[in-house]
Amino acid sequence: MANSDGSITVTWAAPVEGTVTSYVILATREGQPRRAITHRLPSSSGSFVIQPSELIPGASYSFQVAPINVHTHGPPSAASAPVVAVSPTATLPENAAPAPGRPGPAQAVANADGSVSVSWSAPTEGTVTSYVILATREGQPRHAISNRLPGDATSYLVRPDALVPGNQYTFQVGPLNQHIHGP
Repeated sequence: MANSDGSITVTWAAPVEGTVTSYVILATREGQPRRAITHRLPSSSGSFVIQPSELIPGASYSFQVAPINVHTHGPPSAASAPVVAVSPTATLPENAAPAPGRPGPAQAVANADGSVSVSWSAPTEGTVTSYVILATREGQPRHAISNRLPGDATSYLVRPDALVPGNQYTFQVGPLNQHIHGP
């Protein structure tokens, strides 16, 4: 649950079977690998407040809780519904445009010269003032591979020198407006 101070409260119930000596909360930011966001929490816990300093404002997170006993850890819980982290100090202007919606799926085509043509369709919701192309090389974290592109762009050519030859990539398109980014 998102709180007005920018924190997020995660709650859970103890598993029905097994002995639990502690818990760890796992966070998955959209497009990023899952990671432990807490140290071991006491087994008497049933909730934990994640502070805003642990989160990126505007990013969407889902959370899981993993039980641990003296010998091993159990399977994590099902993921929570996505929660968007908010900044406790940032306030959008009254006339701020809503966050852009999700653009159409990125289509990537490898070209003979080693470049990749990425194309997409504009979101049907919200106002877009620019886009950023995000690339994920297999086994590596996602990163921006372009500067901000104009809001009317629907394609981008990724130069061969921006890619590591022989590696597989996944591309995503990040829409932005002057106040906030979209999914």
